[in-house]
Amino acid sequence: MATISNVRLSIDGAGKRSSRVTVTYVVCFSSCEAMAGSTFRETITLRGDDPIWDDHLITLRSGCVRATQGCVERSVTATVSNDVLDEDPDTIIFGWVIGNKDEVYARVEFTPFTPTGGSGHSNIVSAHFGPAGH
Repeated sequence: MATISNVRLSIDGAGKRSSRVTVTYVVCFSSCEAMAGSTFRETITLRGDDPIWDDHLITLRSGCVRATQGCVERSVTATVSNDVLDEDPDTIIFGWVIGNKDEVYARVEFTPFTPTGGSGHSNIVSAHFGPAGH
């Protein structure tokens, strides 16, 4: 299984309309994964840290990565609206702002990719195809 380490999140631009978000990490593949050319689904999300359950804020990346020999440093940078990052909204009472500090962290997941089939449905056509339609 791929091993993820050194996950780091930096956010620049707090207090503006949007922030520059960068997630860096190291992924290490086993020699068997590299020899087999294994493919993994890479998902990088931002989450809000809360006491009971953590909130999903946004998915920064979702795609496929092929295993290579050894370890690889990876990063993703995106511009994210501060409305998304404001996971603990401030309280405003009679014009007074009571700030609630937001706690945001990045989650990096590598899931082994397994091909699956797909299906789809067309629109429905309504008509009289029997004797009532002649």
